[in-house]
Amino acid sequence: MNLILPGYYICKRTWKKLYYRPIHFIFSFVQPVFWLTIFGFLFEDKFDFSEGNYMTYLLPGVCAMTVLQTSAQSGILFIKDFQSNFFGRYNFTPIPKTTLLFFKIFADYSRVVLQVFVLFGIGYLMGVKSISIDSMGFLKLILSTFMFTYFYASLSSFIAIKTKVSELMATFIHLFNLPIIFTSTALVPNKNLPVWIEQIAKYNPLSHLSNILRESIVNTDFDNGNTTFSFLLLGILTLISFFCLTHYFKTINYD
Repeated sequence: MNLILPGYYICKRTWKKLYYRPIHFIFSFVQPVFWLTIFGFLFEDKFDFSEGNYMTYLLPGVCAMTVLQTSAQSGILFIKDFQSNFFGRYNFTPIPKTTLLFFKIFADYSRVVLQVFVLFGIGYLMGVKSISIDSMGFLKLILSTFMFTYFYASLSSFIAIKTKVSELMATFIHLFNLPIIFTSTALVPNKNLPVWIEQIAKYNPLSHLSNILRESIVNTDFDNGNTTFSFLLLGILTLISFFCLTHYFKTINYD
């Protein structure tokens, strides 16, 4: 209880922002719908699959991209805390800073999961009828999105706390997100990528999240690769990024 109650209030601070400004949540679906519409119908006949179609392949990839883009914005709250002189309060709270960071990112993660399930419904309305989630698939979805969110949100928060500048935060979001997306298997199957991009995609975290989601939410086999290795890679990245964030956060004394 000593951790749950403070964790609830930390999450509540983020949730209230979403509640009072739902327009940000609503507009977060504009880009995913754009990807599904433009790429889905433009490249519908460009790729051959032994099972399923391109729209079925694309939906989990777009969900993974949404996890990436939402997680990349996690550090923005810290920028606003610096600008409003709220950040200094973190030095005087009795809550361990590791706990504070964990629940702050958990609030972002809850938004990520909600976005993913809403995208399932949008994808179904757009013609993806092979969506199927059993208990094991649900567990894989929850675990993989949890690890990726903590990995990328920790990286975003580290950059925000280190730079304290919103312009550099925006640069990070635009400079990193697109290369990660286009060197992954989120939009294009691995076998259809150029050889040099194919090699990058094998170790791109977004590729591994996309592959796990494909195995979890659609009943079509798209050669999703070794999901055990995918979970291992995401787990290692999560531990490293969150450890670096908490270690640096503990060294800050900001009035």
